[in-house]
Amino acid sequence: MVTEYEIISHGLTSYKIFFNNMLYRAPHVHKDYEICLVLSGKMQINYRNASVSLDADDLFIVNPFQSHEFIAQRPSLLLILQISSSFFSTYFPQIDNLEFIQDKLRVGEGRNLILRSLLLDIADLHFRRPQFHEFKAIAQINLLFYHILSCFPHTIMPEKEKSRSQNKATQMRRIMNYIDANYSQKLLLSDIANEEGLTLSYLSHFFRDAFGITFQTYLLKMRCEKARKLLLCTDLSLLDICISCGFSDMKYFNRGFQEQYGHTPREYRMLFEEEQLPSQQEALLTTQDILSKNASLAILSRYYPGSCSD
Repeated sequence: MVTEYEIISHGLTSYKIFFNNMLYRAPHVHKDYEICLVLSGKMQINYRNASVSLDADDLFIVNPFQSHEFIAQRPSLLLILQISSSFFSTYFPQIDNLEFIQDKLRVGEGRNLILRSLLLDIADLHFRRPQFHEFKAIAQINLLFYHILSCFPHTIMPEKEKSRSQNKATQMRRIMNYIDANYSQKLLLSDIANEEGLTLSYLSHFFRDAFGITFQTYLLKMRCEKARKLLLCTDLSLLDICISCGFSDMKYFNRGFQEQYGHTPREYRMLFEEEQLPSQQEALLTTQDILSKNASLAILSRYYPGSCSD
């Protein structure tokens, strides 16, 4: 399992909206708010020490700099809006310190249904691009956040706390990058503590608080995920995979891998070749399909009948 820092490029705008046929998205963080609407299927979002299950028409918001992971048993269709706080900061400066208290919303009725409609309308404007669509998109995004702030519990963090949150995210990124660069060799938490100039006790607590799991669990998940990719995509021997992914011996490799996937590495490779694995486990490190403009317009015609008119 690789935790990534995602750099979102908005082009000339401060937002990005897209349809995503999601099966799995490795743990990652980014500096934008992420609003996720499930259009079909079921999705689980893991973050810190919590896990939220989402069904069709559920909506969830991820705060900036918060590590999160998407998991589904079968591909689920999501509409995702990623938006920078800078979009609102000139007239609502509190947004830079605003944090939503995580909870999902069922958007099937009342005011919550407005959120679904607004998200689809923004997507329609983005992909269909009628004349002057930029002005209407900006208006709809502001209206969307008006309703989101009315529906979702949130808090305004003090400046010191916000600064600590950003510093924490920066440190998380450095730690993730260090682990990703060194997972294939013997790696101890004390190595990272020395690299960061921290005590072992402090880093152990920081890691559990930031990622929701211990360092050893994180490292095991990451090595197993790297090994799974090599099992499915190469003809390397099990011993070569064991060594290249940083496992100390085959016994530890077999035990850790079976703990993660329910099969030994040998069994897993055989089941994949015989097409007997669940689709979720056939996925590699990150399985997501961001839909093209034409595919997105087809989705809009199904979920947003008003997309054919201005």
